[in-house]
Amino acid sequence: MVFGKRLLMFLLIIILLGILAYYYPYLTGNATNNQQQTNYQKEPAFVTKVIDGDTIKAEIDGTEYSIRLLGINTPEKGMPYSKEAVKFLKSLEEKNVELLRDKENTDRYNRKLRYVFYKENLINAEILQKGLATSFMLNELKYETKLKDAENFAIKNKIGIWKESGEVCAFCVELSELNPENEYFIIKNSCDFSCNLTGWVVKDDANHFFYLAYIGAFEELRYNSKIDIWNNEGDRFFMRDNNGDLVIFWEYVNKTL
Repeated sequence: MVFGKRLLMFLLIIILLGILAYYYPYLTGNATNNQQQTNYQKEPAFVTKVIDGDTIKAEIDGTEYSIRLLGINTPEKGMPYSKEAVKFLKSLEEKNVELLRDKENTDRYNRKLRYVFYKENLINAEILQKGLATSFMLNELKYETKLKDAENFAIKNKIGIWKESGEVCAFCVELSELNPENEYFIIKNSCDFSCNLTGWVVKDDANHFFYLAYIGAFEELRYNSKIDIWNNEGDRFFMRDNNGDLVIFWEYVNKTL
């Protein structure tokens, strides 16, 4: 009888220790992203101003905050389709919306990272579907699939920033190599005539730019990064002509070209 009580007590202690081990990170505030609560609720907000294609100002409970739309990256000011992205967002000015956070609350600029809903429509996805943005840092986001599907629609239909270049040299210039570990890429002209690439740009998934100029017939040119740009674990390569139309798009995960 005594043995049975001791065994029961031992089992209860094991169970309590297991429960404590599971909840300890929450009690101490050291929970990982995967452990943290992600079942957030939408909160009402009033859009006061559009800053750029993926940033707005909004009032929440009488206080104004900067809101960065999650999962997207729109063209920088002055780049093709930046004005179109801003114009689309401006349709939300002085309107009531709903905001929803994900695993991270703010970015390094102290902007709130949010999904924006207007009349139940996910604005983040609509911007992607209209070809006015590329997806950005989707890993483990709540709406990762929906955002990716919206972007794939724009890619498939060559909408907005996914419109393909019709320049003659767009059929000549190739990405020969991209080495993220050693931070360089090589482009090659496969045609028997030279190409003036003035105004053409190459960028990564973020907003790091390389400006191209001239490449001779059958010539290869290597571009070295001055800082760490190409992520070893995965990144995207965009080349656009002087009209902003897409010449090359390539993405990789844990590999080099």
